[in-house]
Amino acid sequence: MKRIVFFIFFLLSAISAFADEAVQFVASTSNMVAVGQRFKVVFSLKNGSADNIQIADWNEAFDVLVGPSVSRGKSISMINGSTTVTENSAYTYILVPKKEGTFTISPAKVTVNGKMYMSNALTVKVLPAESNPQSGAQQSQTRGRNSYGSQQPAGISDNDIFVKTELTRTKVYEQEQLIATIKLYYSANVRSLDEVKFPEFKGFIAQEIELNDDQKYGMDAVNGRNYRTVILKQMVLFPQKSGVQKVESGKISAIVQVPVSNQRSRGGFFDDFFSSYADVKKQLTVPGVTIDVMPLPEAGKPDDFSGAVGDFQLSSNLTSDHVKANEAVNLKMKISGSGNLKYLKTPEIKFPLDFEVYDPKTDTKQSVTRNGVSGSKSVEYVAIPRFEGEYKIPAATFSYFDVKTKKYKTLSSPEYTLTVEKGDAPVSGPVVSNYANKQNVKMLDKDLRYINTRDLVLQERGDFFFASTSYWLALMIPFLLAIAAFFAYKKYLADNADLVLVKNKRANKQAKKRLKAAEAHIASNNKSAFYEEVMKAMWGYVGDKLNIPVSDLSRDNVESRLIDHAVSSDTIAQFIKLLDKCEFARYASSEEANALNVIYDEASTVIEKLEQEVKAINA
Repeated sequence: MKRIVFFIFFLLSAISAFADEAVQFVASTSNMVAVGQRFKVVFSLKNGSADNIQIADWNEAFDVLVGPSVSRGKSISMINGSTTVTENSAYTYILVPKKEGTFTISPAKVTVNGKMYMSNALTVKVLPAESNPQSGAQQSQTRGRNSYGSQQPAGISDNDIFVKTELTRTKVYEQEQLIATIKLYYSANVRSLDEVKFPEFKGFIAQEIELNDDQKYGMDAVNGRNYRTVILKQMVLFPQKSGVQKVESGKISAIVQVPVSNQRSRGGFFDDFFSSYADVKKQLTVPGVTIDVMPLPEAGKPDDFSGAVGDFQLSSNLTSDHVKANEAVNLKMKISGSGNLKYLKTPEIKFPLDFEVYDPKTDTKQSVTRNGVSGSKSVEYVAIPRFEGEYKIPAATFSYFDVKTKKYKTLSSPEYTLTVEKGDAPVSGPVVSNYANKQNVKMLDKDLRYINTRDLVLQERGDFFFASTSYWLALMIPFLLAIAAFFAYKKYLADNADLVLVKNKRANKQAKKRLKAAEAHIASNNKSAFYEEVMKAMWGYVGDKLNIPVSDLSRDNVESRLIDHAVSSDTIAQFIKLLDKCEFARYASSEEANALNVIYDEASTVIEKLEQEVKAINA
């Protein structure tokens, strides 16, 4: 009876209600498109279900072609015997922009369990419509056909892919910061970038800017043609000497995919249908630049000027203006702003002779962003007055060259008055701080083991093996293992009868196997082999998991199938974005050695997310 009650209690404890998690309603889309280019707007509802979606008004700059296309799904998870059911929905619209500019898409509204939820607004930058010039690949493809319809691989013109070196300013003062951006413009399908040699900015101190994916990738229009762009490198430069500084050009070798048809042309439609692609190597030039560096003016240069150029502020704080003799007082000073923080010289403070002053403690913090180098430098003085009286702590000064006003400026801290009262203990001579000589406790008893004082437990050994428990187990176990192996083999044959199901089940295992192979290339720094294995792992996983033939594997097709399986828009975006990163990560410079580990971790994470979400939907 007790067993029955326990079993019923166990079943009841394993049943729980639907998840009472916070409802999330998020909108997502491309942040940059061109006039006439279709794009998706997806409103994702998590932890809730709604019948209708309300959108006040679409921006007049867009036409709605399709929508809303609704996909729904449920995920079921069991943790510690508790079952949680989560409902997810996605509302997809396809829009096309009618004019260029920057436009806002208003938030949408849904009602879940009687409560209204509002999504975030979206901002979309629309580039001008492309003038649609015939690219070098298209021209070469037309010229390549002979009378028999054969075709050579298409060529790539300088208008299909090129690199620009962009500067925020070309005329600056010595030590004045400027931003240099090396950006790739491309309309062809770029496989990889090799043999990367960036320009050497000799005569400059360069600090590289770390960019996230949203900052690296984008779109831009050049001469009426739209290009996808990627920032290869972005740096903050500080010129070290005056005069005209010429920066030599660099080189990059790009591997670009171009169309090539079969040897016998089948005519317009079939020629495009049966066409394949070939890799073509394209040499790119990273343009050099010329920067006019002006010397800092000599007129009005302060005596304490140490080379700081930018925009700075000075603040200071005295912990107390009334202390007793032999009590410590702290004076903190902080210089903050933007510019060449390297030349921020610590302000010197002349304390009275009756003060015992310790070496100052400094702390420098800086951030390197697309706006330049900014931060602060703090210095803290600790001083101990030895005798009573009233003392003056003179002001400290800091001078820099202001690039906005083109003049020198001197910042000054206030003069402090410190009143020192008689201390509790008289001072007869110099006071020296006395600190105990502290040592770590030594570890003893390492040469000999301790004597075991516990009771010794002994067990009687059996006299005979025949007819013992071990004897019968030795006879039965092989027989039982043979039966288990027989049924396991039958199950194996049944499971492998459905090839689609087999691929689905093995998708995650195969992806992990390929990622493990990619991990082996990290130690040898074999970037080409590493990214090839990562791409195989990602494409292979979605192909096996969603039963997509290799010939149908494309970004748009995979994205559409993932949406049909109710995979969250965040996971889809992360998967597509990682594919783009893998295509361009091979050009990373040597100082980005940890990029392989980052890509490996991101690939493992996104495949695990897809596995959980797809498995939850199928459940």
